[in-house]
Amino acid sequence: MSIDLGVLYRAARVRIGELVSRPTTDPDLPVPATPRWTVHDVVAHVSGVAADGTSGNMAGAPGEEWTAAQVQRSANRSIAELLEEWERTGQLMEGFLSSPAGVNASAAVMDIHTHEADLRHALGVPLEVPDDFLEWAGAALRDGFADAVAAAGLPPVQVTAPDVEWFRGRLGRRTEAEVRGFDWSAEPGPYLDAFFIFGRAEQSLGERP
Repeated sequence: MSIDLGVLYRAARVRIGELVSRPTTDPDLPVPATPRWTVHDVVAHVSGVAADGTSGNMAGAPGEEWTAAQVQRSANRSIAELLEEWERTGQLMEGFLSSPAGVNASAAVMDIHTHEADLRHALGVPLEVPDDFLEWAGAALRDGFADAVAAAGLPPVQVTAPDVEWFRGRLGRRTEAEVRGFDWSAEPGPYLDAFFIFGRAEQSLGERP
């Protein structure tokens, strides 16, 4: 499908800004989907991705040291300050994502929507993932899984689950038991390592779309 990745990114950025700017938002609230991070840490990460991406600081991306550095360098900055910087760097990111070369940074679009959902869960806001994003992400994640299965030398397998479950599942927000509960055409055990991109969730988030 044809979609403007910059438009998707901007919409998510605006929603996150509104979500974390509410007077009742506690920046020190733990985010269960990212167990070592707080709401402030998640904002530091997503804004840090834009800062790093637009300044060319991509060495080690998307590894743990790269993301940890984003959180660490912003530890003493307020969420308001992070959002102000993100307004500038985010616009640059969106322009690139909307260009023909933007497909090379499509992981940033997956990442921002992932952490928006993480924040919504932590803040007790219902999970709502835009349909246009899910249509794009679902197709991309299914294709990526098929490639991972082939690379592992496994026979093709059919997995039936809603796009939102592919999105939350492959990006590590579902437990192994939850993913096993999808409709698989074969025993899922041999395929699970290929399915999970960022590992299995240790505990169910109990999300309900």
